[in-house]
Amino acid sequence: MEWSRYNQLFESERFGLFLYNALSNTLMELDEPYYRALEGMRECGGAPGGGVSAPADPAAPGAEAGADPAADRDFLALLAENKVLVEAGEEQRLLLARHYGRQARRFDSSHLGLTICPTLQCNFRCPYCFEQSQQVGTTMSPETVDRLIAFIGSYKDARRLSLGWYGGEPTLAWEVIEDVTARAQALDIELEGAGLVTNGYLLDAAKIARLGDLQIRSIQITLDGPPEVHDSRRVLAGGGPTYARILENVALLMESAYEGSCTIRVNVDKHNRERFLELRAELLARFAGKRLSVYPGHVHTGPGHAYDHACNLDLKDWAALTVDLYRGGGLLPKEGFYPAANLDGTCVATSHNGFVVGPRGELYKCWEDVGKPEMVIGDIAAEEPITDPGLRALYALGTDAYDDPECAACNVLPICGGGCANRRLRAKHFGEQGLTYCSPYKEHLTAYLEEYYDSYLSRALLGVGLPPHDAAAADRGYRMVHPRKRSAAEAPHLLADPVGQER
Repeated sequence: MEWSRYNQLFESERFGLFLYNALSNTLMELDEPYYRALEGMRECGGAPGGGVSAPADPAAPGAEAGADPAADRDFLALLAENKVLVEAGEEQRLLLARHYGRQARRFDSSHLGLTICPTLQCNFRCPYCFEQSQQVGTTMSPETVDRLIAFIGSYKDARRLSLGWYGGEPTLAWEVIEDVTARAQALDIELEGAGLVTNGYLLDAAKIARLGDLQIRSIQITLDGPPEVHDSRRVLAGGGPTYARILENVALLMESAYEGSCTIRVNVDKHNRERFLELRAELLARFAGKRLSVYPGHVHTGPGHAYDHACNLDLKDWAALTVDLYRGGGLLPKEGFYPAANLDGTCVATSHNGFVVGPRGELYKCWEDVGKPEMVIGDIAAEEPITDPGLRALYALGTDAYDDPECAACNVLPICGGGCANRRLRAKHFGEQGLTYCSPYKEHLTAYLEEYYDSYLSRALLGVGLPPHDAAAADRGYRMVHPRKRSAAEAPHLLADPVGQER
């Protein structure tokens, strides 16, 4: 059997020796002899003799203590089971199956996902906003709402609908949110729910009281640091601070009967990264016990943007920040340190039935394209709404990492998903320079895995206890860290992943 190209053997100064495989998304802890045996397999390209025998009887040891690990039949069988060792052509078949599943999800016609911008007008002037040059006062008209409802109704195969409210600042066109939601609820399609991305300045008690009826189940509000930091970045269009008013509205939301979640996003760059944990601690203390979370958002401004492009955190900086936030404040990244096994890069931009709707009824494929005429793919008023099928296809197929030779050669492809489709499109097809779209895993996988393992051990030190494992395997010098087998006798709180994620 062959050595998988998705294997990564690494030595942690803090924790020892490990093997990770991106195809099966498994992490194994090893002692010295087993690690060196795997190094030998890597050098010779596979298992000794080219094959793996069936494992021994479970009641019998796979190898005597001190025996050659490469002769341990149980160990070799475990390697084959977890795709560390593969048959010729096996990886290609597994990748094709993943690619097929990814495309099936992208072209699923049973779900219609719409991000709606009822206006591009905004009451803020944030320097890093990608829409800063698109401040137009158009608000979606009643006629456009009529066409939008007809557009939704035209998707006869769609059984489920999800809405996202975006802008500009969507609360400036609250009446449109009310109108579209009421009419969508009356259609023969299940409205699964909606999300709202808002600066929070106009989210008053009257609007908060309507959130349940509008099926808005998640809200994202941005605060960029403590008052003096936030108010230097997120200012009113006419000038003036915004922090105090936003915080008052967050308090109203937390004290209301709203049953959804609220996420505070902090747009982080080199100017404010040192103040993130301070703001997070203050907010979580003030709203303890509430459904509120705080996470850092990565500011991306391209070359030529009016905002200081040099203040962006590159992938190396971002990975270092992520690790520092965990070590300094116990904050796990929003997606966790451990790679998500089901990550496939599917978003509105790459989904066949995903659209961003502008205030005039124009259609886009990505939030970051809003207001750019050259990125319009259609119009809901047209007899055939999709007027630029080529751009639509370019997003769905032209940004596919599985068809990219560079990505095909990358050892983290199965856990990467291809990165941001918009940035990939602009870099690969539009020739924009200085854009990074790869996952942090490409260069920083082992650092993330080390922090995952640290959280794994920290959980034990906090009294939960070390996760049960195969004692015989541990005695022989290897142990599965992720995924691990769980016994039926484990307490319910042990069923969660050590870093707080269900997998």
